[in-house]
Amino acid sequence: MIGAYNPSREENEAFVGFSNHFRSKGLPVPEIYVYYPGDKIYFLEDLGDINLFTWLARRSDEERFNKETEKLFHTIAGDLVRIQTEGIRGLDLSLCYPHRSFDRQSIVWDMNYYKYMFLKLIGAPFNETRLERDFEILTRFLLDAGQEYFLFRDFQTANIMIRDGKPWYIDYQGGRLGAPQYDIASLVYDAKAYIPENIRKTTIDRHLALFAEATGRSRESLEMYQGAFTLIRLMQALGAFGFRGLHENKPTFNESIVPAVELMNELLESGDVKIDLPELKRASLAVPLQRKYRILEHYQDMVTIHLESFAYVKGKIVNYDNGSGFVFDCRGLSNPVTVAELSELTGLDPEVIEFFNNDDEAVAFAGDCTNIIRNSLPMMRRKGIVNIHAAFGCVGGHHRSVWSAERVALMLSAMPGVEVSVKHTALEE
Repeated sequence: MIGAYNPSREENEAFVGFSNHFRSKGLPVPEIYVYYPGDKIYFLEDLGDINLFTWLARRSDEERFNKETEKLFHTIAGDLVRIQTEGIRGLDLSLCYPHRSFDRQSIVWDMNYYKYMFLKLIGAPFNETRLERDFEILTRFLLDAGQEYFLFRDFQTANIMIRDGKPWYIDYQGGRLGAPQYDIASLVYDAKAYIPENIRKTTIDRHLALFAEATGRSRESLEMYQGAFTLIRLMQALGAFGFRGLHENKPTFNESIVPAVELMNELLESGDVKIDLPELKRASLAVPLQRKYRILEHYQDMVTIHLESFAYVKGKIVNYDNGSGFVFDCRGLSNPVTVAELSELTGLDPEVIEFFNNDDEAVAFAGDCTNIIRNSLPMMRRKGIVNIHAAFGCVGGHHRSVWSAERVALMLSAMPGVEVSVKHTALEE
C-alpha cells in the first residue's frame, strides 16, 4: 500500500472515482483503500516501481523490441479498448477535470501550446494566418470523429506499470470523453521510448481491429482519423517539451525534442494525415527546425561513460578526481563459479552471458544501474562533467562484474550524445 497527497481536490476526486469505477468493471487499475477528501490524501494499491518505460530500458537492444515486447504491446492495446468502451459505461462524467470532453477548446489549447511554446520559441518560419487556417481545418476534422469513449489523455509508457509481467494503468485523472485514436497514438508515439515503426504499426492495427470488433464500427472509418489524432498528440507533446525544455531550461525535456520532431516529420510525410495542412507541414518540416534540433542531441559536449569491472579481493576501487563516479556492488548476484562448467569462464563467454540473461534479478540489477547512470546525465552536463565513471565489483572480478559492465554498456551505447568505453581490470592483470 502507498499513500498519495495531491493539493488538487478535483484531480483526486477524478482519480479515486475513476479507479473505483474501473475496478468494478474488472479493469487492471489500482485499488483505492481509503480516501480523505479534506486532507487531500488517499491510500492505494502498490503496483511496484517498474513501468513500461523502465521495463523497456532494462532490456538489451536485442530484447527490447522482440516478439515478447510486441505481444505485451498487443495486450496493452486490448486493455485500452476495454478501458475506452467498457470503462465509459456508467462513468460519472461530472468527475472529468479540467474538461468533460476533448472538445474544441481542448484542441485549440493544444495547438496554441505547440505554436507558442515550440514553433515560436525556435523561430520556425510560418505565416500566422495560414497556420490558423490549418488549425481550424484540423480541429473540425478531429471533432468529426466523435467523442463517445473514454480518453485516457496520458496513455504513455510512464503510466503503464508492469507487475508480474502484466500491465496495470495509472494517471488517468485527466480522462474525459473523446475519440479512440488519441490514446493509442500517445502510447506508440512516446518520443523517449524509441518504439520502432513495426511495433507502432502492428499495435495500432491491433487496437483498431479490436475496437472495431467491440463497437461494430468499420475499421476504415476508424483508420481515417488515426493520423490526425497522432498529429495533435505530437503537437501537444512538443508544446510541453518546448515549455519545459526551452522556456524553463530543463535539459531532460530538451532530450525529448529530437525524437518527437523526427516522429512528427515522419508522420507528415507519410500521407497518414488525411487532410491537407500545407502551412503546418511547411513549418514542421522547415530545414532550420531540423538543423537546430539535431544539435540538441549534442546540446552540450559529448559525454563519455567509462565502465570498469574490478575484483574486491584485490581491494581496488578507483577514486576518480572529478567526483562523477558510481560504484556498483555485484556480489549479491548469483555466482556462476558454483556451476562447474562455468567456473573457469568469464563474463565475456556466451555460456556465462546466457546464465545471467536468464536470471531475472541480474537483468533487473543491470537495468537499475543503467537507469541510475542515464538519469544522472542531465545533471552532469549542467555541471560541465563530460567524463562519467562507473565501476562494477565482484569477489574475483571475472564473472558478475564483467557481465554487468558489458550489459550496462550495451544499453547505454544506444543513447544519442554518449560514447561508452569498457575495461576489465581483473581480466587484464
